Amino acid sequence: MKINKSIFYSVIILLLFSLNNCKKEIGPTEDIACSGLIINENHPKKNAINAIITDYVKKGLPGISVLIEDSNGIYANAGGFADIENNIPFKTCHISKAASITKMLVGTLTLKLQEEGKINLDEPISKYIDAEILKKIDNAEGKTIRQLMNHTTGIFDVITSSKFYLAVLNTPNKKWTQEELLEYVYGEDGYELNAPYPAHYSNTNTLLLSMCIEKATGIAHHVLLKEKILLPLSLENTYYQGREDLPGFTAQGYFDLHNNNSIVNVSNLITGSGNGYGGIFSNVFDLHKFAKALLVNKTILSDSSLNEMQQFLQEDTDFYTGPGLIKKFTDKAAFGIGHTGRDLGYSADLFYFPAQNKTLVFFVNYGTNGSSALKDVFKQFESDVADALLE
Repeated sequence: MKINKSIFYSVIILLLFSLNNCKKEIGPTEDIACSGLIINENHPKKNAINAIITDYVKKGLPGISVLIEDSNGIYANAGGFADIENNIPFKTCHISKAASITKMLVGTLTLKLQEEGKINLDEPISKYIDAEILKKIDNAEGKTIRQLMNHTTGIFDVITSSKFYLAVLNTPNKKWTQEELLEYVYGEDGYELNAPYPAHYSNTNTLLLSMCIEKATGIAHHVLLKEKILLPLSLENTYYQGREDLPGFTAQGYFDLHNNNSIVNVSNLITGSGNGYGGIFSNVFDLHKFAKALLVNKTILSDSSLNEMQQFLQEDTDFYTGPGLIKKFTDKAAFGIGHTGRDLGYSADLFYFPAQNKTLVFFVNYGTNGSSALKDVFKQFESDVADALLE
């Protein structure tokens, strides 16, 4: 998710005060034994990855887990803390918030439903969403499912609404419905889309996509996601916040609220999880398994569907949007396809580099949407770990 920084900063303090007086969905993190995992301890990049994890924990990132795969096999490790308050170390099998990587799973589900003849990316969203709803959303008229998926609708992003954040203030652990979230989109001006950036990333797009899926099939999208993606791949450590309870081995999420190297636990600031655009919690092994099935072994979708997912349009300097995927790392030795995840207290990346047949997965339990000294530290970590894999 991308968040308006000024709005985020203006309400976050009040949100944290309110959290002290509400029931927390994410309780203290349990320690966990990571057993039965196949990891090549002789991997030639082991020392480089371990050094990066150690270095960036020292620089202030609370907890990190990383998995890479190349021709030498898989290597994974973690460092720092999953729960600072209770001195619980971050381990590779702890689950953490994947945030907008959720869009990659929902996008894959949509292409699978298209293969089954239940939906079509070039159909207008008006076929599935009531006219009374669409007429209140600027730029919604005439838009297609494909445009929702590649972020070319120009529809206002719910996550940038100050009114929404004030609502989160009043009910920070609320499980939002799609219709409740759309109340913060109605009447807001959309975005103008112009070259050289014909796309504009908006979480509302995937929110509306989840509604289209449910209307087309008559089944809740989270049920379909589990039936068609999570269960067939045996993603047993992947959960959808807002639609199911999270386990006790969920990592806490943190943010440097005062920009003074003093991070605060913001795990229970829940911004609409479970409605298509965010909410997946997982670990590096489950996300690796998903990416390998989708992009390497190609056992989930047809080649035609995968080609559709990779029709990218530029959204920013190093950020290209496609139907369910993004392209990034265009300044590196090889670009990656997959998705980023950014939320208030969590960050994640899941990328496959097709030219080199390499995969990178990581979680950091620190939020990088708001401005802080650690945001640039995180960006350098992301760059360094990608370089270590690709060199």
